[in-house]
Amino acid sequence: MPTNDKSARLLFLMPLFVLIFTRFGIEICARLLPMRLSWIPSFAIYYISIEICLWFAKKKLNIIVDTKKSGLLPLPNLKLLIIGLILPALIPLGVFTSNHKIVPAISFVYIIVFAAINPFFEEAFWRGLLINLPVNSIKKQLLSGLLFSFSHYFLWGSYWLANPRVLIPTCITTFIMGWCWMWFYQKDKRLIYPILSHMTVDFFNLSIAVFLGLKLANT
Repeated sequence: MPTNDKSARLLFLMPLFVLIFTRFGIEICARLLPMRLSWIPSFAIYYISIEICLWFAKKKLNIIVDTKKSGLLPLPNLKLLIIGLILPALIPLGVFTSNHKIVPAISFVYIIVFAAINPFFEEAFWRGLLINLPVNSIKKQLLSGLLFSFSHYFLWGSYWLANPRVLIPTCITTFIMGWCWMWFYQKDKRLIYPILSHMTVDFFNLSIAVFLGLKLANT
């Protein structure tokens, strides 16, 4: 946790940097490329902004985020497992079951790749880095959930999740997920489990949300 006011301010400014840097990149990509392709460089820019913050935190604030620390064993206790991991992972299951047919079969290849990569970046930032905010545990959970939810609205809500039928549920569920994952991380101290839960969510939920959003945008 930062030990002085300057370090704390820098840590609070990092989410703002990620949001503004990524949104600027999204606007450029969305204008230069078709909607079905522009999300690829947009996410690359998002990941670059996160990596810049993680590098800066390591070099200037002495904060190191280790996504694989301590491994998977021993398993979390049942309460942590259910509330912190299984609950958020199950939230998108109904959406996937009722809408998976709208996703072209070939696209599941891209979805699997995305789900294998994205959680490492997002959990390292929205949980691994933000756990160092100089506020109490409840406020960390609240900020993690709110900022994670707002990032989906601010970054992706104007394009791939633009339809309110997709955007509103996405913002609500990502708030719950962000809260649960931060709560788990505070208790267990291992980021690998929220990453695995996040992988499940990305496969079942965000992939469907993007395709459903594009479908509704074209109707």
